[in-house]
Amino acid sequence: MLQNKHYFYPFNVLTIFAMLTRRHIRVKTMQALYAFDFSKDDNLIPYEKQIAASSKGFYELYLMLLSMLVEVRSCGYQLYLKNKKQYLPASKDQLNSKFFNNIVLINLSNDKVLEDQMDRFKLRFWKQHDEYVRLIWNQVAESNVYKNYIHNQEQSFKSDLKFVEQLFVDVIAPFERLYEFLEETKISWIDDLPLVNTIVLKSLMRISQKNDSSVVLKELYKFPEDKDFGLNLFRKTVLNNDKLLNEVEGKTPNWEQDRIGNLDLTLIKMGIAELLYFPSIPVKVTINEYLEIAKEYATPKSSYFINGVLDNLSKEFQTTNRLNKNLRGLQ
Repeated sequence: MLQNKHYFYPFNVLTIFAMLTRRHIRVKTMQALYAFDFSKDDNLIPYEKQIAASSKGFYELYLMLLSMLVEVRSCGYQLYLKNKKQYLPASKDQLNSKFFNNIVLINLSNDKVLEDQMDRFKLRFWKQHDEYVRLIWNQVAESNVYKNYIHNQEQSFKSDLKFVEQLFVDVIAPFERLYEFLEETKISWIDDLPLVNTIVLKSLMRISQKNDSSVVLKELYKFPEDKDFGLNLFRKTVLNNDKLLNEVEGKTPNWEQDRIGNLDLTLIKMGIAELLYFPSIPVKVTINEYLEIAKEYATPKSSYFINGVLDNLSKEFQTTNRLNKNLRGLQ
């Protein structure tokens, strides 16, 4: 179903329902390390705060996108009421009561946890930028997805849910004005958007007709230890920088350290830090994670280069008994 690859993360309905993944924590740590290396600053605190703030922003974006559906329904409904009173001329297709009576949207609008979490994080984005809500509503009302839905005679929870899913995937998520707004509001949201969109979609899929429980995720991290993972990785990499650079020395055939791209070197140092200082992370997981991150954020050849360096170093560490792994990490 997910054709808009740029706006969604690889989707697997069997994946454990979770929020911020270790890979995204690594990306946020990579960004902080990259900034720290360029700053020539010895103060770690601003960069540690950057990691924490970026992680919090991930959850805020999730709440924003869920609540945006509530606000779009509300916007359209207010226009519908004005149209009934003849304050606002509009076609029957543009303002159709079937949309406002969609059970999925009603249940989401009545989700108390979503309301509470929006209050807890003091999120007022859509109230402060209602012009964007109106733009999204216009995009919805003009879409074929909307028109096909209101002209479909079927009225069931299943058809309502299918419509909301399709609306989010094919109309809202790819809407460039929404993308631009998010980018202007918080730059880190653009990296977060594909995964957050996928989690929002999973949340929508969990809405039940009875509406007997909230679909809103209340925890940012899948496991409690993930909360400190990014900060620990940042500190281990920074505080052992010279040692990590020494490990790279002579392990990059035809490449001197000053010829390795800054981002490539950051990823290599992070990978070595995981091999040496994180006993429970399997070697294969570390190498694969940095291979995938390099594919997305570095140059086309970087992934092969980084994979080769980390693979060779892991074998060397194992041979010299320096590979610090417990039973879980050796799997």
